[in-house]
Amino acid sequence: MTEAPLPANVYRLPQAEFDAVPGSPWAYWVDDHIRHLFSIFPSLGAIGSPKQGLITADVFRFVRFWWETGLSNIALDTFSRNEATNIDKTWFPYMKSGRYAKWFGVQDHVVNWRNNGYEIQNYYSANGRLASRPQNMNFYFKEGITYSYLSSANFSARYSPGGFIFDVAGSSLFPDDIQLVLAILNSKLATFLLRLINPTVNFPVGSLANLPIPNLSNLKIKNLVSKCIKLRKFEDTTWEELSYFCLPKNWVNSPSSNNKIHILDNIEKEIEQEIFKIYSIPENIQHTFENYLLEQSTVLESIDDPEIDEDQSEKDENEISQIMSTEELAVRWISYALGVTVRRFQPGKSSALGSTIYRREDFAIGSLPAPDEADFNQLVGEPDTFAFIDSTGGRHVFSAKVEHALNALAFEDGITVLDEGHPRDLAARVEQALVLMLGENSAQEVIQAACGASTSPSASLRKFLEKDYFTTWHFKWYRKRPVYWPIQSVRRSYGFVVFHEKITRDALYTLQRDPYLDTKRNAVALKIGDLQGVLATAQGATRKRLEKELDELNKLSEELAEFAKELVAITMSGYNHAPDWIDDGVILRLAPLWKVLPVWKAEPKKYWERLTAGDFDWSHIAMNYRPEQVKAKCKTNKSYAIAHGHEEWYEGK
Repeated sequence: MTEAPLPANVYRLPQAEFDAVPGSPWAYWVDDHIRHLFSIFPSLGAIGSPKQGLITADVFRFVRFWWETGLSNIALDTFSRNEATNIDKTWFPYMKSGRYAKWFGVQDHVVNWRNNGYEIQNYYSANGRLASRPQNMNFYFKEGITYSYLSSANFSARYSPGGFIFDVAGSSLFPDDIQLVLAILNSKLATFLLRLINPTVNFPVGSLANLPIPNLSNLKIKNLVSKCIKLRKFEDTTWEELSYFCLPKNWVNSPSSNNKIHILDNIEKEIEQEIFKIYSIPENIQHTFENYLLEQSTVLESIDDPEIDEDQSEKDENEISQIMSTEELAVRWISYALGVTVRRFQPGKSSALGSTIYRREDFAIGSLPAPDEADFNQLVGEPDTFAFIDSTGGRHVFSAKVEHALNALAFEDGITVLDEGHPRDLAARVEQALVLMLGENSAQEVIQAACGASTSPSASLRKFLEKDYFTTWHFKWYRKRPVYWPIQSVRRSYGFVVFHEKITRDALYTLQRDPYLDTKRNAVALKIGDLQGVLATAQGATRKRLEKELDELNKLSEELAEFAKELVAITMSGYNHAPDWIDDGVILRLAPLWKVLPVWKAEPKKYWERLTAGDFDWSHIAMNYRPEQVKAKCKTNKSYAIAHGHEEWYEGK
């Protein structure tokens, strides 16, 4: 007797079939073809087992964003632990968990790995146990694949080009065929299988290791993945928060900002089809798991990090999206002009941050070769769309004349003044840089889009740079670790914007003297004296106008006097910015300045209070402000003694 067919919503499956999928999930609805992939192909763990990396146990102390230390202080191009041992630098590139990103990117962090992590490896908790956990150190600095421990509905993996230490959240794997495994991990099939194995937001190492991976080579996939990596890096060169930034996205017809997203989408579709072929996935099954993933994407949470920095634990608002408002794009051009003014960005200088030059060798990533001429043209634009091509083949967005003029605007010491008419007036220099790069009309469009409509674009730009640029944009982009510091009087009538990498031991003293604050105070005093003389004989409406003007000048004089008093107090209390302070991170270096940061004082003040309470006695700044207490702690804390370069102070517990 023939059994009646089962209804569409009823499934019959031998219990043993559940064991085909690792963990035996109750996935009765999964097609047999998908279920049996786990028995047909070897597991990822067998051909390139995922590895968990370094747990520092104190992210705030041992990890920085790359822009906090500056590129010159990072050990770049280190590809083995032996090399790292011989490098006299503290900071090494660090693959950490981060935003959703496929193929390439999320290279924001550096970690203190001086002397093979000697300070970290001697970091003990109060109970005497080793707090840090350096794992799989033999894999540090190797080329591989990295991914985030926790992610959104769509799993994402990225190429790690070598030269990085990796953490427990940004876990890594090191298969022989990196491009093939990377293609599979970024496919819809892999995300589906991972959800099948572990239907939560987590993607732990164990789940990933169980993925079925064909042990074969596919030249087409290799080439397609290589293109994806290079396209993603090219798109990332338009974001100034990234260490390989070149120039903002297009405002006028610039060849450096052609949108490659549609090209990337098409290549990814090709890769998906190749993956389906490798696994012999029928079309009807493809639709099944695509629908499943669509449903799941509305349920699952976004990324997080199990080794959380207590001060950066909020959701990452700095998610880099390829969709940008006109307002933000305008602000980014203003920010680029600001960076040129303080010599952070150097147009026309090969390999410099913000160079505005595209070179083939910049896209020779890890072991991936540089693109050939045709691929390079597709990537950055045809040669005749650039201003000129130099003798090494570098394609320059701006003419040599413009590059020279932009660099001539820069102040080598990184000090600018928020004061109209001053030779170092920031607003005037930013506007000049915009005109040089974009032309008069487009420069005015940028200012209007970023700063709002005004009868005077120059005035609106000045007002914008005094506050909104920082509070609305810069602090967010740099995740509360700003590279430009707005040091201002209480009502922001006068102040400075300085580039943190340029700050020297006597920087604060310099700001107090000529041609800065002292000059401004003397000029205001002279105006007050002149106005008082005129006022003595003035009558009627003229007198009222002059009285109002005098009142404003007196208020400004009082504000400047208070500003001077605060700067003197900070200087006299010990703000003696030594070169090694940069290792302590931006927020601790800003902490003693909180009283002269009116647009953003709460965060630095919080850290100042904690610093003086003894929370950060591993830091050079703490040694400066409370040396006796710090030395006392070093007697019982070996890691602190190492941090201060005096291991001999440690006496044991």
